[in-house]
Amino acid sequence: MLEPPRGYRTLAWIGLVANILSIPLGALAVVGDPHWRTANIVVGSAAVLPTAAVGIVASVALLQWRAWGQILAIVALSLSLAVGLPYAIVRLVLVSEGRGATAAASILLSIINVAVLVFWCRPSIRRYLT
Repeated sequence: MLEPPRGYRTLAWIGLVANILSIPLGALAVVGDPHWRTANIVVGSAAVLPTAAVGIVASVALLQWRAWGQILAIVALSLSLAVGLPYAIVRLVLVSEGRGATAAASILLSIINVAVLVFWCRPSIRRYLT
């Protein structure tokens, strides 16, 4: 049996925990910001919840050595980028408070997201899971 690629288990566990935590953190964002409550409810229910659900299923599948978990991980990370970047840009344009922190956080999260996406797209993962 092949050894799993370096970082496989760690990233699968981090993905599981991060996706599980994104659900209550999304609810906290809705409650915490009264000015953006409607926008946060819409983005949370239409994008964050489905992305988190796909991410949870992907992480569990990867931890159970299922080949389709890699595809779901790629889908979840792509959805996360597709949701996070436009939301951050709109928030940067419309909200003046905390622009520096919002910009830094969105850039950092986007870089991490792309790095993890590249990791799960590697052919060695596919060879290992098949």
